[in-house]
Amino acid sequence: MTLQSPDAGGLDENRMKESVLEHLRAERSVPSLSFAEDPVRLMGGFDTLVYAFRLAGAPTDLAGPLVLRVFPGSGGVGQASKEAIFQNAVASSGFPVPRVIVAGGERTIDGRAFNIMERIPGHSLMEDMFADPEAGPRVADQLAQTLADLHAMPSSGVEESLRNAGFPMHQANLSSGLRYIQRYVAESAMAHLAPATEWLTQNQPSERDTLSVCHGDFHPGNVMADGGQITGVLDWPGALLADPEYDVAITLTLIAVAGPALADNVPAEVFEAFANGYLEAYSRRRTVDPERLQYYRAYRAIRAFVRATAARTPGVDPDLMPRDQYPWAEEGAARRLAGVIKDTTGLDVPLPPGVEPA
Repeated sequence: MTLQSPDAGGLDENRMKESVLEHLRAERSVPSLSFAEDPVRLMGGFDTLVYAFRLAGAPTDLAGPLVLRVFPGSGGVGQASKEAIFQNAVASSGFPVPRVIVAGGERTIDGRAFNIMERIPGHSLMEDMFADPEAGPRVADQLAQTLADLHAMPSSGVEESLRNAGFPMHQANLSSGLRYIQRYVAESAMAHLAPATEWLTQNQPSERDTLSVCHGDFHPGNVMADGGQITGVLDWPGALLADPEYDVAITLTLIAVAGPALADNVPAEVFEAFANGYLEAYSRRRTVDPERLQYYRAYRAIRAFVRATAARTPGVDPDLMPRDQYPWAEEGAARRLAGVIKDTTGLDVPLPPGVEPA
C-alpha cells in the first residue's frame, strides 16, 4: 500500500503547538492549560494535516482525546468553516460524526485555518480491508448502510445551520464544484479539456425538490469502526446538499479508480468487485436513478482528471496544483479516469503529459 500522509508543507510544529495552547487558553480563559499528550501526526487526507493530542487542566468538553485538523492555506478558512457547520449539524441529528469543539474561524495556526474536534474511537474500515482480504463484502455493506442512513436524514437542519452561520449557500451545492473545475480549463495549458466541462454544464440534471446531506468524500478510509460498530464519519470539507447519487458515484470512483493507485499490489479487479458490491448493497436500501448516477460518475472523474492533468502540466497556476501524494496523478489512475469519462460522456480526453496509453 502506497498511501502516505501529506508533507507538512513548511508547517513549524513547535509554533503549531504554541499556537494551539494560545488559542485555547484565550478562548476558555484557562491560562494554565497545557498538553497532557503533545500533538502527534496521524495518517490524514491529501489536503489537511491531522494531529491527535490531549490537554491537561481542560474544561469538560476539552478533557477527552482530541484531534487538530490544519487546512491548507488556499481556501482553508472556508473549508474549515464549512466542515464545522456540517459536522455539528449532522451530529445534532444523531448521525455518528465527531463534533467540532473549537472552530478556528479567522484565527490561524502558522497562517492556516484549523478545527479542533472530538477524537472518536476505533480504526478505519480501510484498515479492515487491508488486514483481512475476506472483509470486503462486510465493509461494502457497512459503507452502504452508513451512507443510506446519512441520505435518509432530513437536510433541513443542516441547511438552517448553514444559513444561520451566514455560510454562502452557493458553496454548499454542486454549482461550486462546477465553477472549481472551470478554473482549471481557464488555464491556457488546459483549455483542451473545455469540452469535458461543457458536457457537465449541458447535461446537469434538474434539481430535485428535496436534496440529501452528502459527504462528498465517502470511502473506507473516512469511516471509523470499533467492535464491528460504526463510530464516526470523518473529513467533511467536501460536504454538499445534493442528490444522493452524487455521493454514491463518488464512492464508486474513489474505490474503482483511485483505489488501485493506493495499493499497487492488489489487482484492479478486486476494487471493481468491491465497488459493485457496494452499489448493490446501497441499491437494496435506496433507489438509485441510473442517469443521475452516470452524470455524477462523469463529474467526479472529470474533476479528478483536470487536477491530475494540472499536476503534470508545467505553467499551471500554483494555487491549482494538488498537494503531494495526489493519487489521481498516478499513470494508471489517469488512464482509468479517461476510461470513465469515455464511458459516461462519450468524450475522448487527451491523457496528461507523461501518461502513455495502456
